[in-house]
Parts: sequence; C-alpha cells; structure tokens
Amino acid sequence: MSRRRVLEVSSDEGPSQSQPASQRSQSQGVSEISDHDKKMLAGNVCNFLMVSDCKKTPAKRSDIVKAVLKEHGRHFKEILAEANQIMERVYGYKVVELETKNQFIMVNTLMMNNNNDNDDLLLAPKSSSEAASMGLITAILAGIFMSGQVMQEGPMREYLKKLGIDIDSQEEHPTFGNITKYFQDLVKQQYLQTTKNKDVEPPTNEYRWGERAHKELSKKDILEFVCKVYGNQTRPEDWVTQWKIVKKEEEES
Repeated sequence: MSRRRVLEVSSDEGPSQSQPASQRSQSQGVSEISDHDKKMLAGNVCNFLMVSDCKKTPAKRSDIVKAVLKEHGRHFKEILAEANQIMERVYGYKVVELETKNQFIMVNTLMMNNNNDNDDLLLAPKSSSEAASMGLITAILAGIFMSGQVMQEGPMREYLKKLGIDIDSQEEHPTFGNITKYFQDLVKQQYLQTTKNKDVEPPTNEYRWGERAHKELSKKDILEFVCKVYGNQTRPEDWVTQWKIVKKEEEES
C-alpha cells in the first residue's frame, strides 16, 4: 500500500550570534517571513489546493511556489504544514504528498467514517452528479480488487456492461458523458493506473488502483462494500485471497 509522506517542518530561526560574520551575512540575505505572512500564504495555498482538487489533479510544488509563494518559496515546507493544519481543522481534509514527489492532493479524512449512515457511497459525495461518479469509481475499484488487484481491458468492458456502461458506445452516457474520456480522467486524477500488456496480441490495457485510490480508500472498506452488494450474505473473511491482502495492508499501515 502506498504510504503518506510526513510533511517535515524546517526550522528557519535567525542566525546564531556564534556564527562567523560571513555566514550571518549570507543568512540575513535570505528572505524572512512573519507569522502573519505565513498564515496569509497558507490560506492562499489552501485556496490553490481546493481549486486543484475540484479538477482532481495533483498540485505541483513548482506551481504553488510560482503562483502563491513567489519569493517565499524557501519556506514551502512550513507554509504547507500550516496549510495542512487549516485544511484538517476547517474542512476535514489532509494534504498528502504523492510518491511522485512534489505533487500534492487533498484527502477527505471523514469519507471513510464507518459510522456514517450513507454506507453505499464510500467517497462522501457533495452533489447528485458527484454521488453517481463516486459510486461508479467505487464499483470499478471494487471490481479491480476482487479480480486480483488488476483487471484486463476485456473483463473491464464486460464488467462495465453489467453496470449499464458501454465503453464502446458512440453515444454519450446521460450521467458520465463520453466514457472513454471519463476513464482518461480517472487516470489523470490518479484513481486508476493503466499499463499496456504487450504479452498479448493485440496489446491491451491493464487497470490497477491509482495513488489517490490507495490514499482515499482502504481495501477492507471495499471488501465490506462488496459484502453489502451481496446483501450481507457473506463476511469479509469469506473472501480468503482478498482478506489476506486486507490483513497485510493493516499490518503495513
């Protein structure tokens, strides 16, 4: 399972009086930042992150520095840590750095609350259209997990047809629009990861969970979701292979 990287806050104290004069001069030449400016910039970073989250695209460090921090870029870590505290305290989101370093997403820390009465949608939708999209994403990720954590293109097409989605249709879906583009967006948003299987002729795509899926969902919750689909006639432990993966994930978390 992908792990979150801890955001380390660097210390930016003023130069020690014991430092040589040349070192003090170099340190004093670097831009300083007041607590007021740090909080103001952290708020602006929050706004930048929320705009990126609306598009479900990772925010790059270079873009944050260029658009928001500017000459205060050297204080990136401490300002991002401050922004993370604001996001958690005010919005219930956590800022997470992807394994593709220097890229950040927001993860809803409340969406996996098992006490939530809305058990059918694991991703805490904000609107009816988002509810439908999150429901489909959850179903797709569940299908991949139950298929051994990877699903070939052919089985994925058949699986989607059972959900009333025809990826080969020339007509736009009334809810999800162009399904081919919808899948491309899921890859861009890092809910899905695709690789080309060149061992078959013609080569086909393979689908796996993307980084955002790993950070927003746990496989235990997906397995419990599958059990609900079966009307709670099965327990998570009954799916022996998947349950082993769940236990391993819990041990590593």
